[in-house]
Amino acid sequence: MKPIFLILISILFLNVALAGQDTVKYKIDIRRVKMHEDIDKLQDQILKRSNIAEKLFYTASNPEVNTMLRDTYSKELDVVQDTIERSSKFDHRLKVKYLMGLSHMLKGYYNGFSKKWFSPEKGIVLFSEYNELMLADRSGESIASIIDKYPYDCGNLLINTPGSVFFDNAGFKDAKVILFRKYIVLHPEEALPRLEQFADVPFADSLITASARRFPDQFYDYAAATRTRVGRLIAQNNDPLVRAITAMATSRSGRLYYPFLDEVMRGSQTVESVSAVMNDSLQYYRLLVQTQISYAERIRKSDTPLVHNELTRMLRRKAQEVFINKINALHDDPDAVRFKIVENFTPEQLYYLIVLGEEIIYTSSYKGVYNRMMERMPKQAGDSLMLRVQFDKFKKFIKMAAGYNKLDHFLSTMPDSSAQRLMIAFARGLDKTDGLEEAVDVADSYGSINTASVKNLIDREITKAYADSKRKGQRRSYVIYDILQTIFASSKDSSIDISTRLGIPPVYKVDYKNLADSSGKVIQLVFFYGDKDGIDSYGNFMSLFNGKPEWKINKTKEWVEIKSASGKPIWIFANLPLDNSKGDDPDAKAQENLLAYLDAKNLKPSIVIHRGHSYHVTYTIKQLPSSAKIVILGSCGGYHNLDDVLRISPDAHIISSKEVGTRTVNEPILKSINDDLRKGKNIDWVSMWKGLSNQFTSGEAKERFENYIPPHKNLGALFIKAYTRQMEEQEAVTADSAHTVSNNLP
Repeated sequence: MKPIFLILISILFLNVALAGQDTVKYKIDIRRVKMHEDIDKLQDQILKRSNIAEKLFYTASNPEVNTMLRDTYSKELDVVQDTIERSSKFDHRLKVKYLMGLSHMLKGYYNGFSKKWFSPEKGIVLFSEYNELMLADRSGESIASIIDKYPYDCGNLLINTPGSVFFDNAGFKDAKVILFRKYIVLHPEEALPRLEQFADVPFADSLITASARRFPDQFYDYAAATRTRVGRLIAQNNDPLVRAITAMATSRSGRLYYPFLDEVMRGSQTVESVSAVMNDSLQYYRLLVQTQISYAERIRKSDTPLVHNELTRMLRRKAQEVFINKINALHDDPDAVRFKIVENFTPEQLYYLIVLGEEIIYTSSYKGVYNRMMERMPKQAGDSLMLRVQFDKFKKFIKMAAGYNKLDHFLSTMPDSSAQRLMIAFARGLDKTDGLEEAVDVADSYGSINTASVKNLIDREITKAYADSKRKGQRRSYVIYDILQTIFASSKDSSIDISTRLGIPPVYKVDYKNLADSSGKVIQLVFFYGDKDGIDSYGNFMSLFNGKPEWKINKTKEWVEIKSASGKPIWIFANLPLDNSKGDDPDAKAQENLLAYLDAKNLKPSIVIHRGHSYHVTYTIKQLPSSAKIVILGSCGGYHNLDDVLRISPDAHIISSKEVGTRTVNEPILKSINDDLRKGKNIDWVSMWKGLSNQFTSGEAKERFENYIPPHKNLGALFIKAYTRQMEEQEAVTADSAHTVSNNLP
């Protein structure tokens, strides 16, 4: 931006130049009176929106801009209007043209800063640019050089938006090209999408070459579209990388070749070597794993391969579709049959089935793969495995091992020093990624770790990172580690008031009044699925109510209604697990119709229960009503499930299981909740869980119960709630501070 005083001098100079020596009193032509009235209305709108209360013209870097903006859009705007009308050099046509342009500029500016896509303080530069364009255009000069020296957004508003009055200037086309170039500098990812309109620019080849390197995934799609203007330009480009991507994109099996793009460019692989294994799922998977490990090693050395994310996506897809889905589907078969598909897998190949299969792998599938992986490791050494895979995705592996109660075993297979280093690395750098997944993984894992020394290592690392981020004033990092410290401490000491400490709603209990609707009813919704497990689960669930005098049951074609016959009104709606083996999903239709019925009756479920395999939980979450205050997911696990639930119902109390749900635990939990609700009692998780634990004191039943995580111990969910709340509060404080500063401006 030019210094403000220079811009104002420029404006004054232009006004004088336009006015010349004409000082004769004038009368506005009746044909232009309406145009001046429209400009005056826009002027009033801008000045009203720029008053102190609205703050739209406030800029922290230079508060004086407020005053200058008001001067520009009051005094200087009047001068320009007056100058256009008074100038003897402008005939009626030109006066109409430049008044229309002035109106167009004001309207665009007002809409831009009102809708926050144009910075208010740039209004001074915009005003100066319009005056310069008008003077050049009147003199028959090209406007291109003027567009070149001003910021993109100002030129874009004056040239590219509909209604530009400079369309007939000799430099108009060049000005558009200049703006295109400026836009691409600001938004390089838009080079190919915008190039379709500017295919004849002299720098098109350079944009294509740069896009191939910076955005190869996007480039692949454009290279495949051979009939477009951009597709033809790509086909004519001789850059080696461009040619390699184009060859893959135009091949029938291009997506299978594409993950190996970097290897092909380096000469480590050839298209022919990939073709040789492409039709063999096992061999192709092995090549993917081999390349993934190679890429992981390079990334650790700050040598990031091209399309490495595409390789991981393909590896995940093949791991899940070809192998995990088949192992899951054979869950009722003997292990010799079930795991035959991976009998020749190396430990590394089994490792990637685990870390890339989190969303769909069954508990029994995980344990079978894990056991085979460790059995095939020399001396079952876990640290050796980590070295073999270059520590790729090790945090996800540790998190899953903790969730499936295998972490203690895994750590025991390596020297104590190696185990300590691994767990320190697990808890380190949680603020360095853009998302929260690693922090949530650590939070989830912490509650599953049984070894005190391992927990102490994590505690020390989190404390160190907290102090470091506080010293450096890194707000986001500080928030992450502060929350982790608090929830880790609360997991060991229930006397800590975590709600007050983290500024989130109560986590130890849910008041009855918060679960009941306006008429006093507590509405529950239960999702069942029509496979064998769902049908068995439905039968177990109904045993809680069948033949019990305190409950009344009404069964329809698609769902069952269960209502309390004594005590407080508790209404439970559960879809029937209709047989879905024929592929027409009648259970899905039953769920859809049940939800429509509840909506029509204005019945808002405050408790939602998922009954079924983990791969069904996605469908339950998609149908989750925002009214849910308690969500019981059975086999949940995973950051994405927790995050998805809390996006729909931010304050939900979530009960999840680290393993497959079991009737021996599900039914006592549901009975305990319903008994308290019928008595009108609040749901107190601490006392309820203590009472439930007395029912599961030994053996398999105790182990199964301990795999269920109550809301106050669901550390991943607590972390997401607290982080979201604290960052929202910080944004509100920042906005309020800006409001206070703005109100103190003269």
